[in-house]
Order: sequence, then C-alpha cells, then structure tokens
Amino acid sequence: MNIKQLIENAEAGDMKAQSSLAYLYIEGDGVPQDDEKAFYWVKKAAAQEDIYAMYNLGYLYWSGKGTSQDYEKAFFWFSLAAEKGHLPAQNYLGAMYSDGRGVDQDFEEAFIWLSIAAKQNHPNAQCRLALMYIEGNGVPESLSEAAHWANLAYEQGSEFAAEMIDEYELSGYIGRYHI
Repeated sequence: MNIKQLIENAEAGDMKAQSSLAYLYIEGDGVPQDDEKAFYWVKKAAAQEDIYAMYNLGYLYWSGKGTSQDYEKAFFWFSLAAEKGHLPAQNYLGAMYSDGRGVDQDFEEAFIWLSIAAKQNHPNAQCRLALMYIEGNGVPESLSEAAHWANLAYEQGSEFAAEMIDEYELSGYIGRYHI
C-alpha cells in the first residue's frame, strides 16, 4: 500500500492504517520523521484499542516526543498494552514501577511485570531483574539469580548485561545456575 492510500485510509478512520501511519512518522520511514503527526495518528488508533498504538502512545508520552512528557499518561497507555500482552509495554511498566515514574514505586509490581517480560526473553527486562536481585529491591539479594538473568540478556547481545556481569563480577555464578 502506498503512503497516499495509507493516509486516505487513516483519515477514513481505519485503525490499522492510523497505527501504521503513526509508526512511519515515528521512524521517518517513507515520510519525513514527524513526532507531532505520529502523536496525532497514534492517539486516534490507541482510542480504538490498537495494542501497538497503545504502546506507541505510551512511549511518546514517556519520551515527550510529539507531546509534553507525562509519565502518568505513559503509565496508563503502557498498562493497557501490557495487559493485552505487549512485551515491550510489560517491560516499560515494570521499569516505571521500579523507578516510581508515573506511579508510586512498587517493587512487587515491578517484579511481576519484569518477570513476565523477562521470561519471554526481553533483554532489558532481564537486565532490570538482575539489578533487582543485585540490589535486593523487592526480592532477596542473590548474585546467582542476578547472573542467571544477566546471562540470558547477554546471550541476546545486550551490552548492558555484559557490563553488569563484569561490574558485579557475576561470571563465577553463571555456570552454577540452572533453570
């Protein structure tokens, strides 16, 4: 489908076209990158409960692209997408609970959402879980658990996981831990 047809479909209220067009504007793919147009279209698609648009709207609020940064609105939209099973939204939701952005800090909720994403091989969630175990935030301190999650992220190419393994000297725990 060409851009002209996509715009026509989006203007006619087609949720998928609106979501796709928003993504193209976010990335600058086939159209000039434009956060404000992305925000306009993603908001329309999210209102129609498109899961990707809900996530993207959360991201735009979180990052302040195309709109004012608003962690509470980001949390709201990430929550909707996470409840529908959107993996990156689950990671962001866990991060927001962990950091207390847009919501009261709650390590138990952070652990729940990060675990859901980490068990589906989301490397950022795996790194955040590793940090929770290193720092004892909401979970008992455990370098072996931290090593397990950091290693899973490392195996997916996460540079942050590699840095964490070195910084916290987790490599000695990696061979000892089995699921």
